[in-house]
Amino acid sequence: MVVGDLHLGKRSGGIRGNPEEGSTRVTWGRIVDWCIGQGADLLFLTGDIIDRDNRYFEAAGPLKEGFSKLEKAGIKVFMVSGNHDFDVLPQVLQGAGNGNVRLLGKEGKWELAHFEKRGQVIQIAGWSFPRQYVYENPMISFSEISPDPNFPCIGLLHCDAAGGDSKYGPVSVDDFIGRQVSVWALGHIHKAQVLNESGPLVFYPGSPHALSAKENGAHGVVLMTVEADGRTAYEHVPLSPVRFEELRVDITGSSGEDDVRARIIRAAGDDAGKRAGEHPDLLWMVYDVILEGEHRSPREIAGRAGTGIEDYRHESPEGISILFRTLETRVRPVIGDLNKLAEEASPAGKLAETIIALREGRMTPFAGTLLEEWNKINKTLVDSAVYVPVRQEVMNPDAGGDGREYILRECHRLLGELMEQTSASTK
Repeated sequence: MVVGDLHLGKRSGGIRGNPEEGSTRVTWGRIVDWCIGQGADLLFLTGDIIDRDNRYFEAAGPLKEGFSKLEKAGIKVFMVSGNHDFDVLPQVLQGAGNGNVRLLGKEGKWELAHFEKRGQVIQIAGWSFPRQYVYENPMISFSEISPDPNFPCIGLLHCDAAGGDSKYGPVSVDDFIGRQVSVWALGHIHKAQVLNESGPLVFYPGSPHALSAKENGAHGVVLMTVEADGRTAYEHVPLSPVRFEELRVDITGSSGEDDVRARIIRAAGDDAGKRAGEHPDLLWMVYDVILEGEHRSPREIAGRAGTGIEDYRHESPEGISILFRTLETRVRPVIGDLNKLAEEASPAGKLAETIIALREGRMTPFAGTLLEEWNKINKTLVDSAVYVPVRQEVMNPDAGGDGREYILRECHRLLGELMEQTSASTK
């Protein structure tokens, strides 16, 4: 079983009342129980197990208790430290006294361990953060160890696989190839993702606990089965009691704010029911609501319908507590004949022309200028030091047409406001 950035000592943000289920401590307990229940042989932890040094006392007790339960069940634990727990994790382990737990790669030096069961051997290679910031590529020194090519080897590393000038152990996927390692299990990125499918398998298991709305989707662990010949099967198992999602609600044709509210609540209930089927241990669904579709007065209807939405709480038939965190309107105003409006030599005409072009996948000189400016601003934000940890997920400033989507949405909004102003001035 492979577990990524647990961050013991933290809690999920955006959940009112500070429930116990919002704590990573609860998810750690689930991980331990699930390991024992599934009869796992090994538990791998890929760093940032503890959030940071000032969480020592909050994290040390549950961590030691979990290790003791795993030891009684005969489960071995191998781990590496990350940038958050480079110093505190060795302190916790020093006083734990658990013979089943081993921290690999202390002081930034590669280390190779072995696990044997019924005559089958698995090698585990690991490297730990020696300090909070590591600007050098840790794979450069991998030659310090020599995995035996006759046995499968699993590599554990906390790193930034986006490379570049990261201060969190920058590497590239190519660095993992040709190292006599079957699987690389990584830490640092909280979203589960596979970087290389085979030869070797390279993946981030992600954080097992959903910590914030920026980390939407399922969070959990990865269950791996390693055969004697090195063949590996894996599956992602959701274990987080909390899940954040965007909830898109179409309000086209709505009769008023009561109807919009009813649509939001109905959509949330339907979605929570679907998530319960995928994730049987889910207890909290936290939604950022996005209103879509068309309405004659988008801002007015969204403002009235969204009043007090952050105070809503409802328990679904499946026992999931539903909360709303924010409400955003992307509702288009009912404009009428865009083609006719685009013929006008006016600001409204220019916006209509741009909307038509973007819908059809074309670019006008005006739209091109807007997109160029958007890319410049977005690149400045992405390149900022504040955003270094998320560069892995932002590979291209205009990936997926984000800039075009943003410009199209804003053109709709501005055109709607112009039309509303025009309508009001003629009354």
